[in-house]
Order: sequence, then structure tokens, then C-alpha cells
Amino acid sequence: MKRGLRRRLALACVAVAVLAILVAGILVAVTSARHFDSYLERVQAERSADVVAALRSTWRDPDGWDATAIYALSQVATSNDVDVAVYDPDARLLFTVQGRSPGPGPHGGQGAAADQTATEVATETPQATPVDPSSFTILREPVVVDGRNVATAEVYAGEGVRTAAEEAYRDSLARDLIVAAVVAAIVAVLVSLLVSRRITGPLEELSDAAADVAAGRLDVRVSPRGDDEVAVLGGAFNSMADRLARDEQWRREMTSDLTHELRAPLEAIRSRVEALQDGAEPATPEDLRSVGEEVERLSRLLGALHQLNELEDEDLGVEYEEVDLAAVTAAAAEQHRPAFDAKGVALATDLRAAVVPGDRDRLLQVADVLLDNALTFTPEGGRVTVSVAAADTGPGGAEAPQGPAGRAACLTVRDSGPGIDPVDLPFVFDRFYRAQARRGASGAGLGLPLCRALVEAHGGTISAGEASEGGAAFTVLLPAVGPE
Repeated sequence: MKRGLRRRLALACVAVAVLAILVAGILVAVTSARHFDSYLERVQAERSADVVAALRSTWRDPDGWDATAIYALSQVATSNDVDVAVYDPDARLLFTVQGRSPGPGPHGGQGAAADQTATEVATETPQATPVDPSSFTILREPVVVDGRNVATAEVYAGEGVRTAAEEAYRDSLARDLIVAAVVAAIVAVLVSLLVSRRITGPLEELSDAAADVAAGRLDVRVSPRGDDEVAVLGGAFNSMADRLARDEQWRREMTSDLTHELRAPLEAIRSRVEALQDGAEPATPEDLRSVGEEVERLSRLLGALHQLNELEDEDLGVEYEEVDLAAVTAAAAEQHRPAFDAKGVALATDLRAAVVPGDRDRLLQVADVLLDNALTFTPEGGRVTVSVAAADTGPGGAEAPQGPAGRAACLTVRDSGPGIDPVDLPFVFDRFYRAQARRGASGAGLGLPLCRALVEAHGGTISAGEASEGGAAFTVLLPAVGPE
């Protein structure tokens, strides 16, 4: 495929170049021939005019042209390589002069013809000599002397209308055109090969890299050059490969964490159950509570796997109705308040009615994830603030999504924890991702990605940033229909 693309591109470039050279060559040849023929016609007309002028200048009244005049005329005809026929006013042929060369070469035999003509005219009465039937008329013009028409001259030239020098020039021009076309074709082939290699080279590199990535070698990258579409494609490929590599790393970390977290409760349950089966220890409420806690851990892990399945299927099952976001957030806050109190973290709320079109259970799930995340990262003695209000803009002045009434609702959860490292900030909503500060902590890194998916399913946006308290701030913007 790769070599085929280069070959097809090179052949296409060569074909276009050769076609252009062929068309240009034909146009140049036709145009040159036309201009050259026009030039020759002008030259021949000038030669014919020279003959007529000689006839006018050598005519003597009343005898017309004597032998000396005809000899001079033959010299003019010979130098111009034409035949001349002279007729009287009654269209009777007076004499002819053959100036075209009868032999090889541009002027071969001209002198002999001229001498013979002059001798005939000097010794005899001028006789009508037949004109070569291959001739064609170049000029037919009356010979006017002192305002009187004394004769009519016809000047002829046959196939030898071009001189040898003119024919040589025409042949040289044709050869030069052919040589130029051949050289241009060779240059076109070389340039086409270079251009096709330059174009297909990055594509071949990209194709090889794509095959490597498909084979699982996620560390392969290409080297984009320039700023054209191929370079943009190469940059997009590198970004995709980076994302795949990160996802693969995060997936492995999640698998390792899930394996550890599954093994720990199962080992605890197994050891406790084996002890009870052996009768080594009597069953106590403490044993049952311990087993129940481990089962709860397993349940949370299964919930994480269920979240993963929801994200993979992208079927979140959202059922829309008018929901008061403030009431949903208040319910989530009350559910989490015992856990906040147990950890010694203050939970403050500032909730103002804001009705949004959405699924109450899914919006409650969003609030649960954000509150659970804030509780996880806020140390004892810290503070978490939850607020709901109308909004015109998002964080940093970003435009908020608006509902049919042109309103938007904003849910914000701020904590006083360590915050989010700027390095981790672009990835906090990516599935499987957990910041280095959370490595080893419980959870599969799927809560925030699911949260983003649910918010986007409601036509909203979610963002993370730095809270005024110094911790993290998560902001959810949803289109609203108005206050309750």
C-alpha cells in the first residue's frame, strides 16, 4: 500500500507534467510555425516587390525592356529565388525570367539560367518561356510607369519558397523544441519522485507507527514536519498515542488496585469464616460486623465495576423531568453529613432554588460523587462548602449552558484539602486516572469520569480548579428552566 501510493502519486505527477509539456510543445510549435510562415510571406512579398520595382526602373519608352534590362531583372529574380512572367496590357506574355534554382542547393544553377536568358533576349526577339507548373502566384501587380500601365508582372515561387537558411532555422527550432521537451520531461520525472517521496514519506511513517500501536507498542511516535495537513495528522496521532498510553497505564494501575482491594476483604472474610468453622473462636457480633464491613467493601468495588460498564456502554439511562437542583443537593448533603461529622469535617451549604430538566437520581449521583470526593481529600478539622445558585457564566468567565428560559444553574463543591496538582488537573475526569497523591487509596478512579458523563448527558459542563479555601473546587453548570 505504501509503495503503491508513492508510485501512483509519482505517476500522476509525471502524467500531468508530460501532458502539460506535450500541450505546451504543440502550442509553441504551432504558434512558431504560424509566425515563421507569416514572416516568410512578408519576406517573399518584399522580394516580389523588388522584382516589380526593377521592372519599373528598367522600362524604356517606346521599346520596353531590352536585353540589358532583362538581364538586370534576371539578377534580381535570381537573388530573390523567384520566377517572373511579364504580360502586356492585352494580357499577352512578353517574356519570363526563371530565377529559382533548378539544381540542388539554395542558388544552384542560378547564374547559368540568368546568362542563358540574357543571351536569348540579346540575340533574338523575346520569346514566351513556359512557367514551371509547380509554381504558384505570389504577386500579380501592374507595372505603372509615369502613370501609364505598361505591363503586368506575375511573380512565382514553388516549393522552394523558403531558402536553405530558412529551412535550417525551422529544422533547428523543431529540434530545440524536442530537446527542451525531453529535458523538461526528465526534470518533471525527478521532481515528481522527490515530491511524491516528500508527501508519502510522513504518511508511510504514520502508517508504520499506526501498525506498531495496533500491535500494542504504545511508545511509538511520529515526527511531524511543517504545518500542513499531514503534520496536523501526525500531531493528532501522537496525541492519540499519548492518550492510549496513559489509559493503558491507568488501566493497569486500576487492575492492580482492584486486585489488591478484592484480595484484602476476601482474605479477611475467609480467615474469619475458617476460624468460625474450626470452632477456634465462638461467633460474636464483632465477627459479624467485621464480615459485614468487608462485604461492604466488595459491594463498593462491584459498584465501581458497574460504573465502568456504564461508561463503556455510554447508556446512562437519563429520564428527564423538572428537578430542583438545590433540593437534590440538600438530600445528598444530609446523607453524607454523618460521615462528615465522624471525620470531623465541617459541611456548609448555601442552596438556592434552581429548577433544571434532568433525572433526579442521576443528579443525586453527581452530588454524591462530588461530596464523597471532597470528604476523601479534606483532612480532619477542614471544611467543605456546597452551593447552588443561578449563573450567567462559568469559572473564568466561560459561557454557561442556558435552558429554554435563558437561565443556568450552578452547583459548586469546594474543600480545604490539598487541592489538585496542576499536573493532574487536565486528567481528573479521565477514566481510571488517579493522582499520585491518591495512589494506594481506595477507589477505581471512575467516580469523576462518571460524574462528567452524567453532567454532559444533561447538557451541562463540569470543571475542576482551585478553591478560595486553598483546596479543590468542582463546578457543575446545567441549563435551567427557572427558580422553583
